[in-house]
Amino acid sequence: MQAREKGDPPLPQFNHQGRGERAKLRRCQTPEDVLLQASLHHLALALFASDKPKPQQLLDLALVAGILSHVDQDDFAHKFAASLGSKKADRPAMSEMRFQQLQTSRDPDDFYRQLRRAVDLLGNKLDVIDLAQSLFDWCHEQRENVEPAKRLKLRWATDYYTASLTKNA
Repeated sequence: MQAREKGDPPLPQFNHQGRGERAKLRRCQTPEDVLLQASLHHLALALFASDKPKPQQLLDLALVAGILSHVDQDDFAHKFAASLGSKKADRPAMSEMRFQQLQTSRDPDDFYRQLRRAVDLLGNKLDVIDLAQSLFDWCHEQRENVEPAKRLKLRWATDYYTASLTKNA
């Protein structure tokens, strides 16, 4: 895998699947809906190569692929949560209340809905790698006992509030 360059499209190796497949992913309302799409299974085959993915890995990948299907431009200069806290017209891109709702999502379906709203608020432009890693971290934290200081919630809160409280953010 090679390093990203400015202006690279997200996941260029999957552009051959076409806009129709991406549109199908965007219409999915839950990660479970994404699991039923052929494009997810093409992606899983490419990523897992010779290993058959476990059901939980497929569900994690469905969450990530479904959300990333809404991204139109990869902006690797800004972390996801910092972008949500960045000022737009003297207010954060995402209100503190909505950010709190995202942080306290009850389950993968609720998290997915909140994330779709967040991606839309950012104009469908964000750092694809940062978001994908964060989503995989969230999935991992749902199954494992992770030390509080290393949790995604803390990382996102730090990024969000640092950006929202900075005057020139």
